[in-house]
Amino acid sequence: MISILRKIGKVTGVLSLILPVIIMILWYTYVREQEGLYSAKTTEKFGCEPYGMIVSREKERMVIMWETKEECSGFLLLGTSYAEFSGLPYKVLSEQGEAPARSHKVTLLKQDEIAYRYAIIVSAGEWYGISGRPIEL
Repeated sequence: MISILRKIGKVTGVLSLILPVIIMILWYTYVREQEGLYSAKTTEKFGCEPYGMIVSREKERMVIMWETKEECSGFLLLGTSYAEFSGLPYKVLSEQGEAPARSHKVTLLKQDEIAYRYAIIVSAGEWYGISGRPIEL
């Protein structure tokens, strides 16, 4: 009985050393993968700067449109406050999805417009707002 308890103690000791290492590796891999979603490695940064942003409010939805000089992927990140953008806010794809385009259009339903007050345009992995701050909707 004592030998079984000793074996269990050794296994528990080994697991207490190995498990935190495995968790750290998995967490690091996850964080790097999330950063990769927002990194611009293949597109020239200046050709993908959004311009000509138009916000139109209709009865049950809000439409946000913008242009880029080159074909770039683009989407919106929505948040309820400025501080929320430090984490992973709500992501809304433009109508063409992840496909690169020059004209981008995102349609928000009324409940999204009410729930989320701030937006950032993400074009080719770069975050754009007004003077580096989220755009207030």
